[in-house]
Formats: sequence, structure tokens, C-alpha cells
Amino acid sequence: MTRVSPIQRAIVVVLDGLRPDAIPRFGLHHAAALARRGSSTMLGRTVEPSVTAAAMASLLTGASPERHGLQDTRFRIPRPGGVLHPLPRLLGEKSLPSSAFLARMPILFSGIAQRMATHLGFSQTRFSGLGASDILTAATATLRDQKRGLILLHWPDGDAAGHAHGWMSDGYADAARGMDRELGRLVATLDLEDPATLLIALADHGGGGTRADHHDSAHPLNRTIPIMLAGGAVRRGDLGAGASLLDVPATVCWALGIAQPESYAGRPLLHAIPGVVEAVAA
Repeated sequence: MTRVSPIQRAIVVVLDGLRPDAIPRFGLHHAAALARRGSSTMLGRTVEPSVTAAAMASLLTGASPERHGLQDTRFRIPRPGGVLHPLPRLLGEKSLPSSAFLARMPILFSGIAQRMATHLGFSQTRFSGLGASDILTAATATLRDQKRGLILLHWPDGDAAGHAHGWMSDGYADAARGMDRELGRLVATLDLEDPATLLIALADHGGGGTRADHHDSAHPLNRTIPIMLAGGAVRRGDLGAGASLLDVPATVCWALGIAQPESYAGRPLLHAIPGVVEAVAA
């Protein structure tokens, strides 16, 4: 079997700490428009525990926290519970580049952050600025020039404001609107009618479920996330309540023609990108 896909690159944007109900409550027009134009759900699920380190490790390895070993709030190179197949490394084996753009790290953590990125297989990693605007600016040239593979952007604004002021507070609302403005700026630079580009925007977790300024309990407000897919190859529709953060790396593999390893816990969101099919080779 061979994979037939018009998709050449996947752009994944992590809106850290964005609760789905923040989109209508705070008038996040760009997020709402993106959800309408493609396949989306406001009832997506993140991993357990619902913390950034665990969620980002799952997003980049396709594995559950039990397997990849990051089950707390500390970023580190863990001891996994099984063989891992990081998504950037998989793409690199097929000569597809992977680029990551994240906020500037404190000086004490910058070295380990770069080592983690290299360990995962990223061909380019930039740590720039404090929030979505700086990070998107740093990624501008790559978004223009890199037409294949993976581009990952992590925007920490919502999580930082949630911890500082509480989820759904005025400070959190300002941060959510800031991420929404940058999402609009990102979309304006892309041709989302082009079937070669797949844009996936999602949160890593929510927040404010048990405590207003935290998100690590099992409360649904912490574990429920928005997941939005758009692009010329994406069908409009509802992804439903069963979609998960773990489905995102599986979907990127499927879209870019990479065989999904057995270590991946999610499943491709096939109904969202019907133009990607398996075909019998002649």
C-alpha cells in the first residue's frame, strides 16, 4: 500500500492553557472562525496529568505519559517506559524537516531545553521572546520558506496568565485575546485553501477546575481542550467528543505519509482529511 496525500507540511500551534469556553466568552473571533472553516471540537481531551510537560511530551512522541515518563510539571529527559518514536525524528528519517518555536527559557534551563529538542530530532529550534507575538515573529521566515515537514509553535500566554491571575480572570482574558490576535496574524500569512498545508491549533490543557490558578486535577475544565484542523485538504465538520491530543501526532504522521509506530496511543482523525487515502501500488 502507498499513501496518497496532498499535504506537504503540518503547522501545529499550541495555545497553552486555552479553555474551550474562553473562545465564546472572550470573543476570540479568529479561533472561532478557524473552528468553523475546518474540522474542530470544543470537547477534546488532553492527557493525564493535564500539565504542559506531560502534554507536550505526548504531542511530540505520540505516547501516553505512562510510556514517555513525564508525569509531572518538570521538563527533563525522562526514563521512558517503552521504546519511543519522536515525531520530529520520524520525519527526519524521511528527509522531512521539523522546526520548533517556543518562548525564551531561563538561562539555567536553556541548555537542557536545547538538548531535549535535539534528542527529539528537531532540525531547527528557536527560543524567542515571552509570548505569542514574539514567537510568531521569530517563525515568520520559516513559515514562508519551509514548505515540507513540521512547524511547531508553542504560545505560553494563557497558561502564564492563568497561574498569575486565575483562569477566566481579566488577566487571563487579555492573554487569551492576545493569542487569538496572533492566531489571526498566522492565518493571514497562510493560504488555507492550499491542500498542501495542514494547520492544527489546540490547547495542551485547560485550567481553573479545582483551583482558579491551577490545572493539574482531574476536573473536566482542566482536561477538556479545543482541537481545530484547517487547510485545503480538511473537511468541515465536528470532530466530536472522542478526539484527543494524542490523536494529533498520529494525524500528522498520516497526513505526511509516515507509518504510525506501535508506540503511538492515538489514532489519525481520518474523517477530517478525507483526501489522504491508502492506495494499492500499480
